[in-house]
Order: sequence, then C-alpha cells, then structure tokens
Amino acid sequence: MSAPVSSPPTSQRLMIFEVAGHPFALPISEVLEVVEQSGVRCIPTLSKSTGGVMNWHGEALPVIASHLLLGGDAMPERGADEVQPFLVVSDRPDGGRQLGLPIDHVCGLVNGERGRPAGNEVVVERRTLDGRVVSLVNPQRLVAQAEEVIERNSSRYPSGAGQATP
Repeated sequence: MSAPVSSPPTSQRLMIFEVAGHPFALPISEVLEVVEQSGVRCIPTLSKSTGGVMNWHGEALPVIASHLLLGGDAMPERGADEVQPFLVVSDRPDGGRQLGLPIDHVCGLVNGERGRPAGNEVVVERRTLDGRVVSLVNPQRLVAQAEEVIERNSSRYPSGAGQATP
C-alpha cells in the first residue's frame, strides 16, 4: 500500500494576480477569498481615490487603492455597476486584520516559497514564477501599510469631522 499523496503546505502555495498589468504573488494562506462585486462605499474622511469600504459577509471591509500599496499607476476607474475583483487579504492565516485589495484578475496558483521580508517594504522580492517575473508581497506589511494610508489620509479631518459646509 502506498502512502497518501499530500499537497504542499499552504505556505508553499502562492497566488499570482495582476494589478495594472503587473504580476504580484501572495501566500495563499493569507488570501481569505477572491470576491467580485461592484460598489465600494465612500468613507466621509477618506477620498474615493484612496479607498473606502465594501460589504464582506456583513462586515465593513476596508479597501485601499492598489497603487497606494503596491506602487505603479492607478487602476482605471470602473463604473458603479461594473464588477471589480478583490482579494480579501489577512495579515495572518487565521484571519487577523483584513483588507480588500482591488486587482485586475487572478492568474493562478504556483508552488514556491514566500518572499523573505527585509525591512518595511510591501514588495519584498522579485522572482521568476511560472515563467514570469513576479513581485512577492508580504501580507503583514501590506495590511499594515493599508492602515498607515488610512491614518495618513484621514488625519485631515480631526475626530472624524467632515469638511465644513458653506
């Protein structure tokens, strides 16, 4: 009798996705879900170009523009009724802090080791995976960077106060 075939540990599986035509990869263990939906809602203290929130299983999930976290150009804006794919990313496999990351599309899964974090960079390494050069993303730093973007851009309005009305 042969031993059962086991798949590689989830930390050794990477999801490749594209943002503005550039390939990135995240450990699949920190990708909670891939969702397609329309209608990110605005937050009064955050510009629409920076981010908003989306309904994820009845919870308000923060969404931050991908180019503010990963660099590069802003993604083209979609119409209010157009479906947008998002990765729901966590900073831990058990579902710690979460973030909605707008993407162009998922390219697939590959075997490979996660990037080796060095410093506070979101993109920790560039490596050839599945025949293409892919930027490996540190999910813990990605979620922390999203929180920093929210704080930095929300601080213009103290105590959540909106802009003054004429």
